[in-house]
Amino acid sequence: MAQATAAASQSRFLASALSVLAGGLCWSFTGVFVRLAPHLDSWQFLVFRGLGVAAAFWLIGGRRSPFAALRGLDALGVVTSAALSVAAIGFIVALKMTSVATALFLSSCAPLLSALLGFVILGERLNARQIGAVALGFCGLAIILSGGFEAGRLAGDLWGLACALSFATVSVCTRLAPRRDFSQTMIGYGVLCAAVSAAVCVGEGATLAPPPLDALSSFAAGFLLIGIGFMLFLRGAPSVPAVGQTMLAQTETIFGPIWVWLLFGETPAAATLLGGAVILAAVVAMAFAGAGRAPTQRPR
Repeated sequence: MAQATAAASQSRFLASALSVLAGGLCWSFTGVFVRLAPHLDSWQFLVFRGLGVAAAFWLIGGRRSPFAALRGLDALGVVTSAALSVAAIGFIVALKMTSVATALFLSSCAPLLSALLGFVILGERLNARQIGAVALGFCGLAIILSGGFEAGRLAGDLWGLACALSFATVSVCTRLAPRRDFSQTMIGYGVLCAAVSAAVCVGEGATLAPPPLDALSSFAAGFLLIGIGFMLFLRGAPSVPAVGQTMLAQTETIFGPIWVWLLFGETPAAATLLGGAVILAAVVAMAFAGAGRAPTQRPR
């Protein structure tokens, strides 16, 4: 009986781990969908991507009215939706202004920045290994940013860094209310991101009726990649320890540059690869440094 129970538990863990892995793989195709919409600028792409995200979570949430979901947001929900929107804007603008590898490596700094924000805002303690991981991550950031400065792509790099900081803010928001269902904020994020991006398009005189295939690609990037990716990740996450979630979700960062290299011949710069490798090592080190350790707060 005990052996059967252990086998069932192992099988359940494997299925959950594969689900988290598949979620990361879904997200890794974002760069491909951006490159498949060459006639859209960043803001046009964000309009249809935001609508795709809102539609996906409207379906996931049982087809509840998006307006009812927005009305139900409290202050924390509004902040989380706004932070998600800034993260999405930063990521897509970075993808349009720099390489997919650079944007992904920079956005993968979110766990490191989350630890720093948790220390400053929530009073969470950092052990020596976590402090070392953050320092290592900043070394990787410096390498990528120096390469971007030399190549004249520093603005795109800074957008990618803004994406990571915004995702770190979302992480802090979720730790403020660990038992809360944040699905409504995903609808709010999609609608807010689409609305802000549409306003920018109108202000710049950009069309909101682009070529159908480009619009479909950007909508699918939100509906399929974000929607299905989050469904898969959330299905497996409860049965996978936090360190495993962090490790498996890095498939987005690892495979994203590979897809655009295979399909579009986009080759990252040497500084990007070196700095990205350092950042990935720092993220993995951070995951293991916090494994099996609940956040503790310092005295105030």
